[in-house]
Amino acid sequence: MSSAESEFLVGALGQVTAPLFGRLPTPEAPDKPATPPRQVSQSSVQASQLPQSSSSRAQPTSFHTPAKKIKAAVSGAFRSASNVEERRTIIVSRDVPKMIPEISLQDYLDYTWPPLPPSLKNRVDSIMKILEDNGTVDVPNDRWAAFPVDPAKATQKEGAVFQGLTTLFDAVVAASKQVDPSLEQTFSLIVNGNVAMYSDRGASSRPDGFNKLYLKTQGEQQQGDDATGKLNAGAKPPRNVRHFVHDLANPNQYKLGDAQNDEDDDFAKLVYDMEQILALDPCRRFTFGTTIENRSTRLWFLSRATLLRTEPFDFMKERRQLVIIFLSLAFSPLDQMGWDSTIAFSHVDKFGRRQYRIKINDQTYTTIDVLSDSAAHSPLGRATRVWKVKDSSDKIRVLKDVWLETDRLEEHKIREAILADAKTLNQRKEHSFDTQLEKRMLRPMDYCRVRVGDEEDDTGAVMLRSFDLGKAQLVHLITPRDPPAVETQSVAMSMPTDKDSAKDSASQSGTHHTKGPLLRRMILEDAQQQASHHHRYHYRIVFEQCATTIYDERSLANVFRAIVEVVKALYVLHTAGWVHRDISGGNVYWFNDEQIGLIGDIEYATRMTDRGHHNVRTGTPFFMALETLANGYLFTTPTRKLGNDSQTELDFDLVKIKNVSKIRAVGPIVPFTYNPLHDLESVWWIIVYVLFFNDDEMNSSNDPTSHRQLKMQELFHGRLDVNGRQVFFRDFHRLPDAHHYLSPSFRPALEILTELADVLNTAYVNSERTFPTQIDNQCFKVHKDFLVPLLSEEYIDSLVNITLIQVKENSKKRTNSEVGRPTKRSRISLSQGLNGHKGGSCSRRSTQPYSSLRN
Repeated sequence: MSSAESEFLVGALGQVTAPLFGRLPTPEAPDKPATPPRQVSQSSVQASQLPQSSSSRAQPTSFHTPAKKIKAAVSGAFRSASNVEERRTIIVSRDVPKMIPEISLQDYLDYTWPPLPPSLKNRVDSIMKILEDNGTVDVPNDRWAAFPVDPAKATQKEGAVFQGLTTLFDAVVAASKQVDPSLEQTFSLIVNGNVAMYSDRGASSRPDGFNKLYLKTQGEQQQGDDATGKLNAGAKPPRNVRHFVHDLANPNQYKLGDAQNDEDDDFAKLVYDMEQILALDPCRRFTFGTTIENRSTRLWFLSRATLLRTEPFDFMKERRQLVIIFLSLAFSPLDQMGWDSTIAFSHVDKFGRRQYRIKINDQTYTTIDVLSDSAAHSPLGRATRVWKVKDSSDKIRVLKDVWLETDRLEEHKIREAILADAKTLNQRKEHSFDTQLEKRMLRPMDYCRVRVGDEEDDTGAVMLRSFDLGKAQLVHLITPRDPPAVETQSVAMSMPTDKDSAKDSASQSGTHHTKGPLLRRMILEDAQQQASHHHRYHYRIVFEQCATTIYDERSLANVFRAIVEVVKALYVLHTAGWVHRDISGGNVYWFNDEQIGLIGDIEYATRMTDRGHHNVRTGTPFFMALETLANGYLFTTPTRKLGNDSQTELDFDLVKIKNVSKIRAVGPIVPFTYNPLHDLESVWWIIVYVLFFNDDEMNSSNDPTSHRQLKMQELFHGRLDVNGRQVFFRDFHRLPDAHHYLSPSFRPALEILTELADVLNTAYVNSERTFPTQIDNQCFKVHKDFLVPLLSEEYIDSLVNITLIQVKENSKKRTNSEVGRPTKRSRISLSQGLNGHKGGSCSRRSTQPYSSLRN
């Protein structure tokens, strides 16, 4: 295994999966198309000349793409779904809001669409006159000549009918050049629904049409001589050649009919097409889209914050509007079509992967490997991508690219605020708390808000030109249908990739990388509704260290050493009044160069006194504390005194009892808030994960059955259900019994787990004894108790020689890069959950003082 696979800095940034192992399709084995293939003939666009037609022509042999019913729930997850239809369903039903903004066409053109070239702004009427004079417009019949009848009445097939759009597009381009011969075309229009978009990461989207870079290409000329057999620059494309996603914009979906079912099918397909562009091409900031059903036309827009569409217009009657749209498409610069000028293609490496040059301030970093980008496959959200990069001195660094909510602080500023608060502790303690914390944190060395021209990029102020989405009407993305059974509504499971490393899964939507187990996609509707209107800015940060996450650390002793250092870091963090809120196996590291554990990804850290958390729970469900998953206190103590049966016999004639007791006036119930115990419990779940998903290489489990796998499924299912996990956590005295189906040499580690669970259960019960009026935050101070078993020589010495090897289903071993890990951050509405659930009590009390920890 290469260092690229074993070492990295930032892992799965709170991703959601379930440990159901399975192999995903690769780019070399693309999925079967959801609709019957159509035979087409395609002409190429030569880069050295302006042809009469700048569009590819197709003569398909099938009628319009069948409209397929969108299922309300699916049984598999997006990255492991077996066909394109199922993946589209997951995107539409889980990843985007049910209701989206719909705005007028004029507002869309004014606020989102690329402006006309300056020389054409007052010349549209002249272009219209040329089109009427040359017969492009059938004036007597008040329609486009390329559409002698409405698509719904045509006897030809869908592809052949809508080829008329390429005729119109080319005619508009030619007419505009008569008005201004100096214009340089940037995009052509291609109608060819039989050809899938291509990416080195894999792609399965088949838009019916799209705009393609006309001369300079991002894909064909830069990756044209690779092993996949793509075009060399200027070469004539073979029949049915795939089109590089890096060259495509504004995907189109067409239907001959305009029934509701036709619209729903087009809408679902287009959202998937647009998601594919943003997911597979890191150079994109946003993308446009177009749907046409018969004559009814809508324009679409997707950024990391907003999915919106226009009210329908009639492209046959509203010809001037269509001409304006085509003029903007034909001549717009790349940045106005959604490209990011601060990231550019660099080269294709020896593995056939595209690498990029990324600019931060005055420095340029060249990517080496993708460490995590699964979040980019959610259309709305932070879309976090993490690369291993080289700086100008060829030193290895790690670069994170993310879209943050506009009211969130940048990660480096959060770090500065935490360290500043930690420094105030120095005045009353003997330690340099800020120094102790800083050496256990990732060190940023470069960062910026990404700029577009002279402006900091923003999904609202820049992309939408400050258009107020609050004024837009909300409409159903897909026509509502009868709700499915409750049990099917909650099933949307992601499957782990079979190769979850820097080179991992080539899935149906492209190879999406993450360092962590694939968990269930759990973006709930309330959170989606917020995401669609909460604008974001583009942020990048570079870290000095290239460390190994707990997922990939092969020494069990180093795993526990890293845990010790992270607990020390959390002690300072918590004492300074902060909580991390996203402790997971992907952001706890072992840095071998300095022999120290590190804590990272503090972008969700917040002060305990801050209640403005965007009303969502954050974290990776594999590692989230039980109370965080349930959104309520689970360890409260019953207060009623019993014993009446033992004092007197029951009076069978009793009808009423007077003044037996008074209902206690408790006042307001203390609201549930995240606290330090939840961070520490996440650390506990990391250890559980390491022990269950690994074997001792030299002393593996003797259990040939599926006991381990069943327990993995019970504990790491990624759902909101806490029952199985709660029993496992509360009944901690049974933990040592797990040695029967885990590696025998893990028994000391299980003893450590038992001690830690005892500490946490006791602390929870003690802190919640005064519920519902208050929570005793003095009981959160158990870090030293937590460290006692972790630092025990008896336990630690027995772990020194254990080398981990990861396991999968049926206890078969596989390499470090193949195990499933979390790939989707769960962001859950606080209105959901199991408020008020109570747990039992625990006999042990924590008596250790909240004293300083040894260095």
